[in-house]
Amino acid sequence: MTQFKPTIQPVAKRVRNFQEISIGFPKKSMVDEGIRCPQCHNSPCAHACPLGIDIPGFIRLIREGDSAGALSKIREANDLPAICGRVCMAPCEKSCIFSEHKQSIAIRALERYASDHGRPRFASKKTITRTGKKVAVIGSGPAGLVAAAQLAKAGFKVTVHEMMPLLGGALRYGIPEFRLPKNVLDAEIEEIRSLGVEFKTNFAVGQSMKFEQFVGEGYSAVLLTVGKNSLSLLDLPGADLGGVYYAKEILLTVNTRFEDQYKKNPAPVIGPKVAVIGHSNAALDCARTCLRLGRDVTLIFSETIEDLKVYPDDVEFAREEGLKFEALTKPLNILAASPSSNLAAGVQCVRMDFADVNGKWDLKPVPSSEFVVEAQTVILAAGFKTSMKPLAFGADLKTREDGSLWIDPETSLTSVPHLYAAGDAVVATSSVVDAMASGKKAAQAIIKAVR
Repeated sequence: MTQFKPTIQPVAKRVRNFQEISIGFPKKSMVDEGIRCPQCHNSPCAHACPLGIDIPGFIRLIREGDSAGALSKIREANDLPAICGRVCMAPCEKSCIFSEHKQSIAIRALERYASDHGRPRFASKKTITRTGKKVAVIGSGPAGLVAAAQLAKAGFKVTVHEMMPLLGGALRYGIPEFRLPKNVLDAEIEEIRSLGVEFKTNFAVGQSMKFEQFVGEGYSAVLLTVGKNSLSLLDLPGADLGGVYYAKEILLTVNTRFEDQYKKNPAPVIGPKVAVIGHSNAALDCARTCLRLGRDVTLIFSETIEDLKVYPDDVEFAREEGLKFEALTKPLNILAASPSSNLAAGVQCVRMDFADVNGKWDLKPVPSSEFVVEAQTVILAAGFKTSMKPLAFGADLKTREDGSLWIDPETSLTSVPHLYAAGDAVVATSSVVDAMASGKKAAQAIIKAVR
């Protein structure tokens, strides 16, 4: 029996809207999928989960018809189950004993089913014994939200400070609606708010308030979860031409198109043909977003399709939606429309293939294989780094060569006393679940240190 596949919108319909692709999960299908789980004694799936979810435990409850119990079991380790059930890279499925035959248990779908159908109709405020200690969290992305929830459940008074007008960070502004609906994100944030967490938006730390003021106001610890917040120009000839954008620009514009505070901002002018360069979720999200805007889109990347850092189903969906894949292709430079023009007209590329280099297989350019992908708009799905300069945390804040924050790997503590860090600011990955795990680890370190 193969892995369960969700019911999705017909391709002709979904390429014209930004609604979530999956229509829903029938109870019988989910119970049947749960019955497929062999309930392994050593649980390789649970060991592979960065958050440590008891995967066999919650699946067992689903197949017994107890979706509320399954959600409760998931929440023991994961404070954002509805989000993980939609955008997690699911390393657990790769570790499933059936993965070799491409029949892994649909763990991500089961988690989403539990989060969608196990939630009580009316949220209740949680009763938590408070310690009297205060902790500030800077940033409301996946790492910040998880850390805030963990700290609040441990009895701390937690205030999350977000520089944007709305909460969610990369979850709201960096993932399109068809993968993560905003009402789902809002519901998860309200669940965390019910723990007693306070949220402040339009709050730029370093401008609205400096680190010394947090200490002066009695905060026992401050946790930075600011992500990659500074543009780092790519060393690709032609990247400064008109019509060249970075992925975050496109995703931010589309994700905020209905918000009043952004309606006056000029939208990027996207040409009829688009080339997206990259192999991450951001690259695929941009490509699929442009398809929904009626553009002809090509995704260019040096790896094989199997090496794309995305969930396999999303590749299948994108192919159905009309995305063109140029795998094993290296971009050389972005071409201008003419010698006197500063507008992009295409991407010059070269084919790549595996070759034996000193006894090791490595990707090398194929001779005489250069070609051009026509595009009036080029989107670069890279080029951001962490920058702490505007946050004014002092000269003692130690960073690495790539701009990310240095932390003690055991305690998540930076080089500044009482200042911790987690998420994309310190983790060399764009995975949502890895950022969440980093936030959870930092929160547990703070709990241990402050207590």
